[in-house]
Amino acid sequence: MKPIVLNSETILGAISLEKSGGLISPWRIFHEDKDFYTPNQLNRTAEIPAGVRITFETNSPTIKVEFAASEVEVEFDVVIDRELVKTIIVRSKDTSFTVDGLLASNKVVEIYLSQRQKMAVRNVYIAEEANWNAYPSLRRKWLAYGSSITQCQAAESPSQTWPVITAAELDLDLTCLGFSGQCQFEPMIARTIRDTPVDFISLCAGINIYGANSYNERTFQAIIIGFIKIIREKQSTVPIVLSSPIYGAFREGTPNLVGFTLIKMRLQIQEIVEIFRRNGDDHLFYVNGLDILGEDYAGLLPDELHPNAEGYKLMGHNFANEFKEYFK
Repeated sequence: MKPIVLNSETILGAISLEKSGGLISPWRIFHEDKDFYTPNQLNRTAEIPAGVRITFETNSPTIKVEFAASEVEVEFDVVIDRELVKTIIVRSKDTSFTVDGLLASNKVVEIYLSQRQKMAVRNVYIAEEANWNAYPSLRRKWLAYGSSITQCQAAESPSQTWPVITAAELDLDLTCLGFSGQCQFEPMIARTIRDTPVDFISLCAGINIYGANSYNERTFQAIIIGFIKIIREKQSTVPIVLSSPIYGAFREGTPNLVGFTLIKMRLQIQEIVEIFRRNGDDHLFYVNGLDILGEDYAGLLPDELHPNAEGYKLMGHNFANEFKEYFK
């Protein structure tokens, strides 16, 4: 077998790629500045390649993927011409898998990496007699920022997260900045979004801030307004959707340690959008998280916070319906 070239043209959905010891690690931050993303690269979530996929075109009937061993089992999805054909579950300590029996005709291959565990890829091989080429995306680029609900650890598999489902329905090229527990609207993430050219941005605000008691009614709007202002320094007219939390069970009306509830947060998030629009920003929009997953679907939140696999699929379809009007 022979290797394809792994670089920014074939590894999509990453902010940066770190090459070391023959391995390539996709990062969802600028890894050269990783020490500035405190604490500890967003508590190590920036190394988890949610939404990252190896993408190329080939006529090979066989594909082999090599990667660094993990201490736990890891999932991959193999998507051919945008259809999920196989979910691969790799046991701990294993360092490769092979997919055989593919059609020996030209096709677009996407290998989605785990949305749960950090990954470092060594090589991707095709049959010796086969051809391949990079498959440059002509789709509009979308960057989605959020919490564990955007990282989607409980999704059925790496290509079944709500951002991937939304991207597929709207024909978008996804970069997912869902960081479990870490959606705190820090300036370094604002700078990352500002410096990543895209056609569309979505920001999910509130649930991690509620859980960590990070900001109160005095500081919540201020930090999000500053975050958006940093993005606007370079991306002045890119559509941004600011969404409030999905249904949060007891969090709806129960104040956290700083006196905030999700009900109050939604009002303040909507008001942020109104402030920007009153001041001339016609490209900032509001989506109510209850329109994405409301109380009627509380049964899809087994821990009263995170959706299950069915819940993430519902969110993917609902976000696609909400977002599509902003691409007219």
